[in-house]
Amino acid sequence: MGSFSWLKADKLTNVANIVDDKPFKCLIPAEFGGGFVRDSYQDYGYLGVKPDGTPKYDMYELLAFWNADESILSQLNWPGKDEGAPAPMMKEIDEFTGKNRNVGIDIGCYDDQIDRLRYPLKLVSASYTGTYEECEGRSYGDPNQGWTAIYRKRRRKR
Repeated sequence: MGSFSWLKADKLTNVANIVDDKPFKCLIPAEFGGGFVRDSYQDYGYLGVKPDGTPKYDMYELLAFWNADESILSQLNWPGKDEGAPAPMMKEIDEFTGKNRNVGIDIGCYDDQIDRLRYPLKLVSASYTGTYEECEGRSYGDPNQGWTAIYRKRRRKR
């Protein structure tokens, strides 16, 4: 595991990154159910909380499933795969997550990789009201890994 955080895909607030204990939304592509998951930064790329208090999703695992072509899909595992169950749209953390997470890291950890993804992560301010498809930005890696805020430079009006 590693500390992972991202820059926001929107510019609604002065804070550019996902920061410890601050709320944000992870937008979900319409193809995978649409909407969003609202959360606060949990470190490690975790998202949401199960009823027992443990993290619900791993963002790199979601990234792998959302961008899985046939070669990527063959590397992923999920409950019932061997019996023909379809790949889940929003796979929750389970015994397969560690391996699946590594696939997501392999395809979407660096900026140039993120630029090539059909469905990159789009993490936005909690106040963002648009959809995944309406959001033009992408979430790139946060050099501060969520530990301290990165503030956007304000341009002075002339």
